[in-house]
Amino acid sequence: MEHNLCETQPYITSRTQELVCSRDERRAVAMQIPFPIERIINLPVEDFNELLSRYKLTESQLALVRDIRRRGKNKVAAQNCRKRKMENIAILETEIDQLRTEREGLHREREEVERVMGEVKTNLKVLQQELYGILQNQGSQFYQEDTLFKQTPDASISFPAN
Repeated sequence: MEHNLCETQPYITSRTQELVCSRDERRAVAMQIPFPIERIINLPVEDFNELLSRYKLTESQLALVRDIRRRGKNKVAAQNCRKRKMENIAILETEIDQLRTEREGLHREREEVERVMGEVKTNLKVLQQELYGILQNQGSQFYQEDTLFKQTPDASISFPAN
């Protein structure tokens, strides 16, 4: 005859030296279930049904065994769910870190592009002023600042048709 884990391997607390078992283990002992709770919970369905058929159990014992199995399976499923949740949280935290790093890189890149665009605009204004100066020195009155070319706010240049 197999013994219940609660009878064969008791858990003892250091403070009270009392036997500590789960509610299901205590109920299984009280109802004289002839096999350990771990077998009830962990056996595959076919093996579990075979185990039940080997023993003459009362209806209340069978109901208890099925309840223990259901609660045990639910407990394992809940543990697995919490584990998957923690794994998913870790993956998402890693993704957040990567996205923050990418965002910081893009921010630095944007600042560099804005700095270069500012330099290009400044250089264009200097060239434009030099060109107007050269044209005025040549005595050309046809080319006025507003008729030669215009720079739009987005830094593109337009040449009006004359």
